[in-house]
Amino acid sequence: MEEELKRLIREKKVIPFVGAGVSKDVKDKDGKNIFVNWKELLEILNQKVNDENKRNGIEFFLKSKDIDYLQIADMIEKELTTDDFNKQLKETFDVDLSSIDETTLELAKTIWELNCKLIITTNYDKVLYHACSDTNKKIWDIEAIHEQATSLRDGISQSTIWHLHGHIDNVNNTILTSQKYNELYTTDSTNSRYKSALETLRTTINTKSLLFIGFSLDDEFVVKQLNRTIDIFGGNSHEHYVLCKQGSKPNTLNKNIKVIEYENHGQDLIDKIKSLAPTLTNNENKIEEKIPTQTKQEFKQLTTLPSINKDFIGRKDELEEIKKRLTQNSLICIVNGIGGVGKSELSYKYLHENAHKYKNIAFVEFTKDDSSIEEVFIRKFKNEFGLENDVTLDSVIIRLQRLPQRNLLLLDNLENIEDFEKVKVLNTNFDLLITTRKDIDKQNQLNLDTLNPSDAKELFLSIFNEDANIEDILVYLDNHPLFITLTAKSLDKKYITLDELRENIKNNTISKIDSKDDKTFQEHLQNTFDKQFTSESKDELKELLQILAIFPSIEISFEILQKSIGLEKLRVNLQKLVERGWLTNKEDSYKLHQIIKTFILSEYKIEYEKVTFIFENISKYINPDDSTLIANRLNGYISIIESFLEIFKEKEDDFICGLLDSITHLFYSFAQYEKSLDYQKKALEFRINNYGDNSLEGAISYNLLAIVYQVIGNYQKAFEYSEKSLKIKEEKLENKHLDLALSYGTTASIYLSIGELTKAFEYSEKSLKIREEKLENKHHLLAVSYSSISLIYKYKGQLVNALDYQKKALELFEELLEKEHPNLATSYNNISLIYLAMKGKENLEKALEYQKKALKLSEDLLDKKHPSLATCYNNISMIFRDMKDFRKALEYQIKDLEILKEILSDNHPSLAICYNNISLIYRDMKNFKKALEYQIKDLEISELTLGKKHFSLATCYSNISLVYKDLKECIKAKEYMQKAIDIWEESEYHKKELFEARNYIKEIDYNIKKNKKGKFCKDI
Repeated sequence: MEEELKRLIREKKVIPFVGAGVSKDVKDKDGKNIFVNWKELLEILNQKVNDENKRNGIEFFLKSKDIDYLQIADMIEKELTTDDFNKQLKETFDVDLSSIDETTLELAKTIWELNCKLIITTNYDKVLYHACSDTNKKIWDIEAIHEQATSLRDGISQSTIWHLHGHIDNVNNTILTSQKYNELYTTDSTNSRYKSALETLRTTINTKSLLFIGFSLDDEFVVKQLNRTIDIFGGNSHEHYVLCKQGSKPNTLNKNIKVIEYENHGQDLIDKIKSLAPTLTNNENKIEEKIPTQTKQEFKQLTTLPSINKDFIGRKDELEEIKKRLTQNSLICIVNGIGGVGKSELSYKYLHENAHKYKNIAFVEFTKDDSSIEEVFIRKFKNEFGLENDVTLDSVIIRLQRLPQRNLLLLDNLENIEDFEKVKVLNTNFDLLITTRKDIDKQNQLNLDTLNPSDAKELFLSIFNEDANIEDILVYLDNHPLFITLTAKSLDKKYITLDELRENIKNNTISKIDSKDDKTFQEHLQNTFDKQFTSESKDELKELLQILAIFPSIEISFEILQKSIGLEKLRVNLQKLVERGWLTNKEDSYKLHQIIKTFILSEYKIEYEKVTFIFENISKYINPDDSTLIANRLNGYISIIESFLEIFKEKEDDFICGLLDSITHLFYSFAQYEKSLDYQKKALEFRINNYGDNSLEGAISYNLLAIVYQVIGNYQKAFEYSEKSLKIKEEKLENKHLDLALSYGTTASIYLSIGELTKAFEYSEKSLKIREEKLENKHHLLAVSYSSISLIYKYKGQLVNALDYQKKALELFEELLEKEHPNLATSYNNISLIYLAMKGKENLEKALEYQKKALKLSEDLLDKKHPSLATCYNNISMIFRDMKDFRKALEYQIKDLEILKEILSDNHPSLAICYNNISLIYRDMKNFKKALEYQIKDLEISELTLGKKHFSLATCYSNISLVYKDLKECIKAKEYMQKAIDIWEESEYHKKELFEARNYIKEIDYNIKKNKKGKFCKDI
């Protein structure tokens, strides 16, 4: 056991989890203990309780054998003011570090030798920080949201102490009472203030092993807390370790926490930790130095990757063959095989073992419910590449082709030869590793059979090891890994004995597995199902298995399952199905194999009425009306909803319509508007069939269709559906109903899109008035209304009002949303643009301040090549331009251009805007030749992409005319301004521009007339 822990420490797969015992050893220079343990802390706090009877009562509980520290902390907290409670905590733990006897820090210093960058602690004090020799060390409080998110994305590069229960420098945030404990240690993080900490901790425990140090295991309360940490955060996929004094190992410790004993506290514990710390011999150091840097390169995940299977067994020859093919041949390897033989797991194993050889890695998993490869690729890569709304499969492929070699794309369960032809073009800079059951490219195909006898035996004995002579069983199972696992787990759980199994085989009671005959799969599964579930007193496990069969056969995170299913003891029951062999569990995700899914659906399909609660859970969570939801982070739900809709395709009720609304919203968020329209039209059809075409249910669909048509620019259709929705609601609802406010908001947004500001304002005010009357003062929908009205005021030129409403929106967003929500970045950006429009030095400084806030949040949230980042750079550039800092303006505009050229087609309108802005800056700098160069680039794209009478084209003609005037080319200056005039003459909104342009032409004519010796015009 110690050797395994040493190996994990060497591989940087262990995180020390430090308890009070480490700080308890620290003494001052007089030899006195500086810090206290749990019980001593509560005794100190209890002395501050004024009511003698209550103080004595608490003292009695503290002397009890079975102490519940949290319960006692609750009692004390009720008796003290928050200030007194926190003041005493501060006095107890915020000690003068100069008073410490440095020799007593040896235990804490030794922990830093365990080859780790991160230490988690439940202590509030600064001992670990003081003991760390790294001058670049840092502290995380429990709510270090940005740091936690960054660590999950990029890893941890400097010595870090994570104070999981809070830190004494922020005493208001310490975890000491049961309320805060329960908020932190919860299976549902959705509404917890510690959501970021919860997700980071869950990921950490599922990807690393914890080593608990400084926890007193003879204290039952401490044991319960350790168990709770592992149980709640899904630590069952890894073994964890605890250093424990000899003789104090409790019987109640979680089975995944392995105990390593030391003789006595003090030096024995320090020596034990030192013995675990990695030491390199001279030879090892030399080997380390010889390893080229590129073999250890950090790869970038373009998508989420499959979880690591720590129990993977065998297939060494096949792994070598994949490696050989991808290294030497055509960069394509297709793993072909029947169901259940481990194609996917083999490819995942290759990915994780060889990840360091690649610069970028992407993983795409197909299910039978996926409608097209286009849809799947767009969903997977749109956010990563920050692709625009008109994204296609070709635009995704182009972005992938631009990545420098060498990269890996793993396509799991690709079953369509046409799809293979579409992605094959990527094999110039990508290794393509594909799993399939079809013969899609025999030249590059590796045919995967069942396990060889040695691997089959190793797999069986890793699960059930009571009899090594099981060759006859393996022959019966045809060395098929899925059925080896299922059978061995049935034996392990004593649903059948080896003697009974052999008797059944002898008597032909059950058929021998034939890997080429799916019928034998069904018979075996039926036999196993009968043995495991017919004698069950409760049906909850059987019913959970039936429920999971309607989900797609992919790895699904526990978070999604919890949100969707939400049953009590869900994690416990999922684990029971894993232990019985029906489910696989890796890290924090679960998967039901397609073979088992097919069997359950064909023989034990669950009744529709028993799963409608799941549909309701999802439709309430992914609610199109919830502006706080970051829907483009929820792409994991798309394949799940598609699976539900396919399995229950004969249903057309409200539950199905709720799912259709959710998937409409998801595809809308991914800018897949055609898919969004298709699903919502189906929802409308069902609602009309069920309720008629003049129902409130139909109004839901009409409103959603209006929103989608608006974003694709079909305003006629948008108005048609918006008016239908609004008419129904005005007829059937009370005047102040919130659903009416929603439709008013949609109508206002459409009017704003076409520039009808008066109408937009009228409907926005109607919406706001209802919301102000019906909602509490601090509701996110109020912020949405304030922001909408602000935009209208801005377009009307009423900038003071615009600023007032946008700040109202921001104030609510900052209070209601998580600190890194995209809506905050949008609000910062809107405020910045208002200040920019207000001009003046002070306002420009404010514009820059808010734009930098938007930029920082965008940089934290988004990929470096995301278009929203480009927008921030553009806005900052415009601010610096107005400040007359043209060098800075050009710097940020070039940053904008670099991103846009990377992610957009060569003739995209956004590039034209960027070229125009660069031209304006060069003109400000008096570099007229450069200004002309970029203005011509703008013109070429604008003439290609815009209508002949588009007002933006008029602006482009006007700008290029001004540059020609600067260059004293009067004929061209007049020619291009006349083109602008021709467009503006047909517009009712550009009278000011038209007036100024006509005067400009008069000025040019005057210059031509008065031109002497080329004073005004070189070309005359």
